[in-house]
Amino acid sequence: MTSEEMDAREEFENCFLHFVQALQVLSHDADTQCEEMGNYNTPWEIQRDTAGSGLGSLRLSAPYLSWGQAEKIVDLVAALRRLPKEALSVPVPHMKMIGHAGCITAMNHPAWEPLRKEATQLLVLLEPAIKRNEAYFQEQ
Repeated sequence: MTSEEMDAREEFENCFLHFVQALQVLSHDADTQCEEMGNYNTPWEIQRDTAGSGLGSLRLSAPYLSWGQAEKIVDLVAALRRLPKEALSVPVPHMKMIGHAGCITAMNHPAWEPLRKEATQLLVLLEPAIKRNEAYFQEQ
C-alpha cells in the first residue's frame, strides 16, 4: 500500500468518525444536543457537521459502506438541508443562538424530531462500519 492510499484511508476514517460523532449528537434530545454543542448555534452546527461529514464520507469513496448505508446517509443529509429556517434560528429578535434559550427554542422545533429518530436508526444500520472505524483507530 502506498502512502497516498494510506492517506486516503486515513482521510475517510477521520471523516467517518466525525460523521458518527455528529450523528450521535443528532440522535439525542434537544436539551442534550444544546449541552453537547455548548449552547452555541446548535441547530446550524448540527446541520453543518452531520451533512458535511456525511457527504464527505461518501465523497471519499466510503471503502466499507454498503449501497443501502450510503443511501440512508444521503437521505438524512437531504432531510437536514430541507429543515425550515425556523428550525435553524429563533424568531424572537432578543433571543440569540449563543445561549441556551435560543438554542433550545430552535432545537425544539418539530422538524428536528424525525431527524433524531432517523439518526438513531442510522447509527444501528451503520454499526458494522462504526466497529470497523473504531478498530482502525485502535490499531493506530
